[in-house]
Amino acid sequence: MAESKKKVDVKYIIWVAIGLIIMFLGGKIVPMWGPMTEQGVAMLCVFVGLLVLITATGELIWPSCAAFIATILCGYMNAATASMNFIGTSVILQMIAVNVICSALRETGAGQVLAKKMLSAKFVQGKPLMFTAFFLITFLIADVFLSTFGGIIFSFAVFDSIIEALDLKKDEPYVQMMTLGLYLAGMLGSSMLPFSGMVLGITNAFNAAVSPQGYNFNAAVYIICALIVGIVFMIVFSLSMKIFKCDMSKIKDLDVTTLPSLKDVSTKFSKRQIILLCSFIFGIAYSFALLLIPKSLPWYAKFASITQAGWFVLVIVILSIVKVDGKPLMNAAKHFKEGAIWGFIMTVGMFSIIGGALSNNDLGFKTWLTETLQPMFSNMSLPVYILLIVAVCAVVTNFFSNMATGVIVSSLTAPFTIAFAQSGVNVSVIATAIAFSSMFAYITYAAAGPAPIFLGKEGITPKFVWTKGLAMLPVYIIVATVLFSLMGLVL
Repeated sequence: MAESKKKVDVKYIIWVAIGLIIMFLGGKIVPMWGPMTEQGVAMLCVFVGLLVLITATGELIWPSCAAFIATILCGYMNAATASMNFIGTSVILQMIAVNVICSALRETGAGQVLAKKMLSAKFVQGKPLMFTAFFLITFLIADVFLSTFGGIIFSFAVFDSIIEALDLKKDEPYVQMMTLGLYLAGMLGSSMLPFSGMVLGITNAFNAAVSPQGYNFNAAVYIICALIVGIVFMIVFSLSMKIFKCDMSKIKDLDVTTLPSLKDVSTKFSKRQIILLCSFIFGIAYSFALLLIPKSLPWYAKFASITQAGWFVLVIVILSIVKVDGKPLMNAAKHFKEGAIWGFIMTVGMFSIIGGALSNNDLGFKTWLTETLQPMFSNMSLPVYILLIVAVCAVVTNFFSNMATGVIVSSLTAPFTIAFAQSGVNVSVIATAIAFSSMFAYITYAAAGPAPIFLGKEGITPKFVWTKGLAMLPVYIIVATVLFSLMGLVL
């Protein structure tokens, strides 16, 4: 065992050394090529080094700090400018504010109440296929208000109660498929809003790449697209169980209100839960307001200047002031401490700097990339373009970092996305296709942080993962390609 531990340590040290060498010395070692400038090569090496360190160590904070220092040393930014772009942007403030609100919302248990309320709906009782689809959609929606890990664990606990109540075997097809479906509902549901976490990192990198050309990412379009694709996929997933001959007959007599995992969960929202849910929705509504309010109105510019970050901060202020039953709706000090996930915050900040560098015309990377990929993407139709994006993200994310996959694809495809935007395609739909598909990670332990929870679940065998489980990957790719292509033309 000591020898095995030594080998692991040596491997770790080697990968850390490789990542740091690429990050700090790559700009001096790698020669310039084509239109690439010295700083362009240096920042590309910072990007690659950061990906190596994150992937090899599983850490986010110190690799991001190392990349921050490398950015300054290579001369791309001075310390003051880099600091402002690293943690001083509205995107970072938005991410912190959303995490704080979500922390307060999770504390109330509103997500659990929503799940029980939806699962006990009368119109799905006694209808196994409809119940199955609604069960998955329930947690797709409920996981918006839960953390990724928390949502998946809670949904598994509820389903475990069903397994026990109906005396189902954990390796039978229905149980295996539902376990995968609930895991994917957790991954996609927690990615339904582009305001925090890895999704914000990806969409922010996308926005940094397209905004210099006059196009901007819109969160409201993202939510609409993600919700439609998520719900439709869960319905198709449920229907696919019939193809895999999953026996749903025992579900017919199920009464979810008697399940142990939901026994102590109310079917009614408390006053505090209702107010916090409404506040969260009120915060999200700002993006829809920006989308729907005519820009010609005299007060539009003032309203838009608040930004989504400022709007969420306003929500925190209101929740901290208003009291229910003698207590503030939010203990701001507590939830700023518990809700701020600094690993993601600092990685998003660093990817923002790198995304800006890779899309900077003066550094040459975008020019070189456009010249290199032009033959592949020229004259490509929108459905084929969406198919390529969705397929690459959905496949690569199962073997690589979610956020890194999305950021890389955003950087590579941005010049060609602009061409579609000029023909009337909504760029936010393409951003959604990239970010949402980058969360479809479940095949390997390296696919995503929560992947071990699914892969280590009793009854989930390698044979299932690489047969029926793997078969859902092309199903998602087809569903997502069709829907994102249609919405790209309609929205």
